[in-house]
Amino acid sequence: MGPAHEAGQATAGTPRAEPAHAPSSATTATGDSASDDAPAHDDGPHAAATGDSATSSVPAHGDGPHAAATGDSATSSVPAHGDGPHAAATGDSATSSAPAHDDAPHAAATSDSATSSAPAANGDVQLPVRIDAVEVPYPEAEHSAGREGEVLLRLTLDEHGTVTDSEVVRSAGPAFDEALRTASRSFRFEPARVKGEAVACQIELLHTFKLDTPAPVPVEAPAVAETPATPEPSTTEPQDKRLETTVSGRSEAERHRQSAEAVKIISIRRAQARSGDLGQVLASQEGVEVRRSGGLGSSAMFALNGLTDDQIRFFLDGVPLDLSGYPFGIANVPVNLVDSVQLYRGVVPIRYGADALGGAVNLTSAPLETGAHGAASLQGGAFGTFRLTLGGSYKPAEQGFYARAHFFADTTDNDYSVDTEVADERGSLRPVTVKRFHDGYDALGGGLEAGYTGLSWADRIVVRAFGSTHDKELQHNLVMRGTPYGEATYGADTLGAQVLYAKTLSEHTRLDVLAGYAWQATELVDVSEWVYDWFGNRVNPRQNPGEIGETATDQSIWQQSVYGRANLGWDLGPTQTLRLSAAPTLTLRTGEQRRKVSPTDPDRLAPERSLFTFVTGLEYETHLFDDALEVILFGKDYVYRGRAQQPMESGGWRAKDRNLHRLGGGAALRLRLTGTFYAKASYERATRMPRPDEVFGNGVLILENLDLAPEHSHNVNLGIASAPLRTRLGSFRGEVNGFARFADDLILLAGRDRDWSYQNVYAARILGVEGTVGWTSPTGLVSLDANATVQDPRNASDQGTFGAFDGRRLPNRPWLFANATARVSLKNLALADDELAPFWSTRYVHGFFRNWEGLGTVESKDTIDAQFVQAAGVGYRVRRGALTVGLTAELENLTDAKVFDFFGVERPGRAGWLKGTLEY
Repeated sequence: MGPAHEAGQATAGTPRAEPAHAPSSATTATGDSASDDAPAHDDGPHAAATGDSATSSVPAHGDGPHAAATGDSATSSVPAHGDGPHAAATGDSATSSAPAHDDAPHAAATSDSATSSAPAANGDVQLPVRIDAVEVPYPEAEHSAGREGEVLLRLTLDEHGTVTDSEVVRSAGPAFDEALRTASRSFRFEPARVKGEAVACQIELLHTFKLDTPAPVPVEAPAVAETPATPEPSTTEPQDKRLETTVSGRSEAERHRQSAEAVKIISIRRAQARSGDLGQVLASQEGVEVRRSGGLGSSAMFALNGLTDDQIRFFLDGVPLDLSGYPFGIANVPVNLVDSVQLYRGVVPIRYGADALGGAVNLTSAPLETGAHGAASLQGGAFGTFRLTLGGSYKPAEQGFYARAHFFADTTDNDYSVDTEVADERGSLRPVTVKRFHDGYDALGGGLEAGYTGLSWADRIVVRAFGSTHDKELQHNLVMRGTPYGEATYGADTLGAQVLYAKTLSEHTRLDVLAGYAWQATELVDVSEWVYDWFGNRVNPRQNPGEIGETATDQSIWQQSVYGRANLGWDLGPTQTLRLSAAPTLTLRTGEQRRKVSPTDPDRLAPERSLFTFVTGLEYETHLFDDALEVILFGKDYVYRGRAQQPMESGGWRAKDRNLHRLGGGAALRLRLTGTFYAKASYERATRMPRPDEVFGNGVLILENLDLAPEHSHNVNLGIASAPLRTRLGSFRGEVNGFARFADDLILLAGRDRDWSYQNVYAARILGVEGTVGWTSPTGLVSLDANATVQDPRNASDQGTFGAFDGRRLPNRPWLFANATARVSLKNLALADDELAPFWSTRYVHGFFRNWEGLGTVESKDTIDAQFVQAAGVGYRVRRGALTVGLTAELENLTDAKVFDFFGVERPGRAGWLKGTLEY
């Protein structure tokens, strides 16, 4: 049984002359869905999943190279069995198939927006070629029993042609399965290549275990008995076996990363096995800060390249995150419900319909696979924390109906130890270490999705419904000083639905439409009549109820949002695309304040307020000089309408309206310097309209301000990066990026006592450099990654509130931080197809001042000291057929360091976690 000699066809057993009744086997290769199981920082190419709406078939007996491009729900066929390779690319996805005995490779390169494919005769696609001489033995017990069978095996090949994963897709019985899987782990291939670049891929092998039969006895036998000649075993394989191999020159993540867009793609696959939440995953990236005021469920401040919070827009599969069932912030989204994260640095594509000042973050869900699939994770550990996620999908066929659902539940006491000061019997303050006692968090939520694909009137139509609730206890004020809170709570409930529609209107025109509705109710209850100490004891009754402010608060705010987005794309030519986007959003808000200072006081939450925004975008994209240069030009139009009522001193209400109109735009380009290195530059004149919370206030400490103006910023990025560079020493990757943000009319919460409101108070100039490097050993045994960010945020206001600090570094913001990770992958240790993965990670944040650096002496300043935090753990997982089970033990904050993201507010210390995962 020798090696295969056809690209992409792994014949584990090519028949040879053997005695009669000797077993023989034949194997064909078929393509199927591929899974990206790369490390979270691995940007290298991986196999692409075959898609839902197009099939490219390669019949036999063609003459030469051919290429076919098909749109959604189309079928393209080209002759095969010729002398040259064949390739098919489809607008959504494709499967290329050919007879098992074809003389040339056939492949389908998948892409979200591919409209044409260069012929493989130019070296675009080369399928993997088996180069070993490994034989697949016929199981002795099965041979003796006269049993035959077929085993469908899925192999994952890395860019070196090494088999990294072997999974039985269709079983013929334990003996047959194990014989083939054991042998397959020793198979070696010449790797698949796209445009000469070795890439990872996934193939399926259909192996036939067949008992050869003796040649038929002649009808007219000679009179003298003779020993019949030993028959030659059949060398003909079943004619219905077909070769289908899916190969992607670059993974979707890598293709996106190498586009002109200012985007970074983060794989969540490895992070799903760890205990860290999404906030920790994002904080490990260059240019990103996620600062938290406590443990799980606490408020968090997200920053990207120096701009923060509402200046960054957040999405889930392109839909605003707060309108998708996650109103409690991106840091608390369960990591196991996310497949990858897209970070847009300062320049946001028009397809999001967003008015983002400093960039955007898009969370993507896992792609659907044919069949029934599910996943579950359960995490438990320190501080009474438990997190559960469940997800499942059902897709009986490539086209037609599908459904999926998800569920999550989080709970924690957050009772970690903190250092604070308490008064002794004499009233003097003394330092103590206590456990937090009123900081619990509970969250619950889920969603359902059902849809159809491949309809005559819709390529895809989807209906989604979601709901969630969360409750958070409040423990202390912004600096964790003074009297703690013992009863104040905050919570939110949300419900909503979405409809998505996509249709290819013509060969060159595509349309997708989103419409949605979201309802949200938030509550703040602060009516305690007791004073609590840091030990959780009631010590004195209060003169006036309420812990947060001077008076009690018991309020509800109800918000309804109706939103939509339409994207229309035209292919003007093979290398030119024009896109139009329109995104209206209407927000209605009202509320009730149940505890007013005086019964005669007006209820500031009662009037109905509305906020309408309409963002329109036009984008042109072109690829020049054989894709050496990609250019994107775009313009945006922003419309803003605010309607509200303000109380008058004489009683009653007066209307307060605000109408705004702004324009913006920008450009992005990518230039390939060599086959490995490329440069990117981008610019946007960005605009952010005020948010409902900023305009309408909260009715308690924050007043409304309908005179708020939009924020503006000139955002510039310039960087150079490398595609994964594969050498005998391993795979190297790296990127360095410089950024500048020149922002004006920035919105800040300002005021004192009970007179707080959001105001346009300052301008800022932010300059910075960020870089990342990584290395993976040739066999994938060891992976190392590191990144660092240096940024210089300066005040650019020469008048107004901060005019005296013109040119000074902005206070209370980190300006130097870095991350590093190390991972080891040990496979096939105790069992076939298992993996033991020890890991270590660290984060460093340089110290910074809480207030303006020009005020007072260095010794008198409040500072947030430098932080150096480490985590380590080990994960083990094993795959058996379609089932994968994993268990991870992790220790965070190894050295039990004192960690402060904000002045005075201590983060959790050392914590141990155990997390189990299951996938099928």
